[in-house]
Amino acid sequence: MEGEESLHRFSPEVRIQEPGGIRDAVSLRPPTMLFHGTSDNAIPAASSKEFLEILPGLGAHAELILFEGKNHTDLFLQDPLRGGKDDLFEHVVAVIHDGDTAALAKDAMAPPSRRLVPEVLLRLASGISPF
Repeated sequence: MEGEESLHRFSPEVRIQEPGGIRDAVSLRPPTMLFHGTSDNAIPAASSKEFLEILPGLGAHAELILFEGKNHTDLFLQDPLRGGKDDLFEHVVAVIHDGDTAALAKDAMAPPSRRLVPEVLLRLASGISPF
């Protein structure tokens, strides 16, 4: 399955605009957070921006967080394996603990995560990844 057929079948932006089914359920969803890297060559960040513009018209609450310089897999694959500061993880934890000052204080004291994969392997994987 390629091109237009795949886009129509799997694109959330396309699917939620179709009458019935998914479209009618969008307003029942909890608030949606979209995360996208600005250097994503597989799915441009503009796709998330367009999706974000559609959601309010269907009754959904949504927010888009753009991560400067991140590609398609950095946020959920390379960054966690790299260790240290993980922007996506920190953002999600901050949302979960919003309003809980004790939990936020504990989060601020957490040590950085350790590196799981050498940088040379992450760069190699990034260079051969189709995304």
